[in-house]
Amino acid sequence: PSWLKPSWLHNRSATLCLLPFGLALGSALGFGVGSRGAMILYSKRWGGLPLLLRIKGTSWPKGIIPALIAVAISMVLGYSPVDEHMRNRTEFMDHPYPFQLFAFIIGFLVVFRTNFAYQRYWEGRGTIAQMGSKWLDGACMSVAFDAPGDVATPYLEGVGSDSSSKVLQSTSNGAPSHDSFVEEILHLFSLMHALALQHLRGDANLDNLIGFPMRDEDMISGTTTKSMVKLLSALPEAPQHSHEAFSTGLGTFNFDDVYKKQSLRIIGQLRPEERKILEFDSFGHIVPTEARVTMVEGWIMRRLIARQKHEKADMEKTSPPILSRLYQVISDGCIGFGQASKITETPFPFPYQNLLQVFLWLYTLIVPVIMNAWLKQDALRMALTFLAVWCYFALHEVGNNLEDPYIPYDPNEIALSHIQHSFNAKLLSYGAVPPPSCEDGASASKPEPKISVFESEVPAPEPAPIMPPTSTAPQVRTAVVPQAPPQEGEEKLQQSSWRAALPEGVPGAQQASAAQPQPQDLQGASPDRIMPLVSQSLKELADAHTRCLRLVGVVEGVLAQQGSLPAIGGNAGSGVEVSGAPPAAAAAARPAT
Repeated sequence: PSWLKPSWLHNRSATLCLLPFGLALGSALGFGVGSRGAMILYSKRWGGLPLLLRIKGTSWPKGIIPALIAVAISMVLGYSPVDEHMRNRTEFMDHPYPFQLFAFIIGFLVVFRTNFAYQRYWEGRGTIAQMGSKWLDGACMSVAFDAPGDVATPYLEGVGSDSSSKVLQSTSNGAPSHDSFVEEILHLFSLMHALALQHLRGDANLDNLIGFPMRDEDMISGTTTKSMVKLLSALPEAPQHSHEAFSTGLGTFNFDDVYKKQSLRIIGQLRPEERKILEFDSFGHIVPTEARVTMVEGWIMRRLIARQKHEKADMEKTSPPILSRLYQVISDGCIGFGQASKITETPFPFPYQNLLQVFLWLYTLIVPVIMNAWLKQDALRMALTFLAVWCYFALHEVGNNLEDPYIPYDPNEIALSHIQHSFNAKLLSYGAVPPPSCEDGASASKPEPKISVFESEVPAPEPAPIMPPTSTAPQVRTAVVPQAPPQEGEEKLQQSSWRAALPEGVPGAQQASAAQPQPQDLQGASPDRIMPLVSQSLKELADAHTRCLRLVGVVEGVLAQQGSLPAIGGNAGSGVEVSGAPPAAAAAARPAT
């Protein structure tokens, strides 16, 4: 105001000299506390000197007032007759050890309290991250499970200005298209997240939720074939006033103005029908902020169930076990919201805070007495008294800043408006997919036949010739399977156990018996001789089982490619097909695997 502007303030030199004292006093009283952008970002270069030049957001100015009170007490005692009596070591104080015990107790209390406050702060940030990440997973699954597509779209159909007309087409029973469903579901997830952040910071005013359109009104026409959803291009700029708090230094905060400047953006506008049911119940009572979050969660669950059961969309083609995961992650996000609400609804214990404040102010009153008893110089008394009290209160203020991570007391609190902005950006990114390339389209239209054998893929072999029947015995169709050259260590395997498992009459069965030790040879043998043979036999059996299954896969692929051959039935995996024989003869003709 004009009456607070004397003529000497126009002197630039005087103004510059008084500026540091004004900044310190203004910060101590709490005037003009605020910050632009997100949380405070600082530089650690030049030995931390840039940190000394910043006052806004620091905690040490709050310790100036108690320190000045202690200095005033020290000055009053220094100019009073009591000062001579306090300096007498034999009559007043021989050693400051009793006071040191009291100072140590206060120091431990302050340090422990600051540690607990930091744990609350970090837990609060972690629970918000857990809540948002789970709800983002749910939104991603909702969009992906409902997306239409075919073999020519490896990423399915996206949502955006470059999408095809498939996303704009209604379902078979006239339900909303995929484009409209994505717009609706992203709006609900964004609204639920914003309501959760409002509850955490204690904001019940729905006017602080500002929507932005996801649909481009200029593209709406009856003949357009392009998507009318803008996706990331619809995202507003990041909020510039992430943290602004107005304090008088006496504990008075105008949170209404703070929340208005830290408004939360949501995808799509808040419809009057939604606002009416979110704000008041049927009796006209205000709906609690935590109940609003669970209400929107119920809307999302109902909308997904309706899409799956009644609208005949592509979501119903998703396997139910996979689809159930969608509802699970949404519930997991609500668990994170409950953990974050625990910090908001449970303040730091009052007895601890109260006792700490009592001890700190007793410390403020006792320190001047101890300093005057041991120091004779007035300047040294005032300096050390100021530092002793200022350090304790500044460290105590750090705990005050950290214990409530969601309420915007100062710029150090968690930037909820920026978290909401990041959440909206991630939601809008789920509809954007790259268009398929020409190579992808060609390969998708003409897939090469392959036969999967466990984790590897081998090219399909040529159709095997069918052996003509030479007698009245059951006709057996066999396939010539190319054998890979034996590797090192396989020569012994091919002459031992796996050939011993071949049926009689197959080449190689006779040589296996000579290579295997007979049971009578092992009678009375020591365990040192038997155990290596058992281990070797188990390894050979496993290798033989793997070879047999690979052979079965190749033969099944051959039989499947021959249109004249029926599918393998009965003993699946035998690798042969018996036709023209009774069931008993067919079972006898199949080799035992």
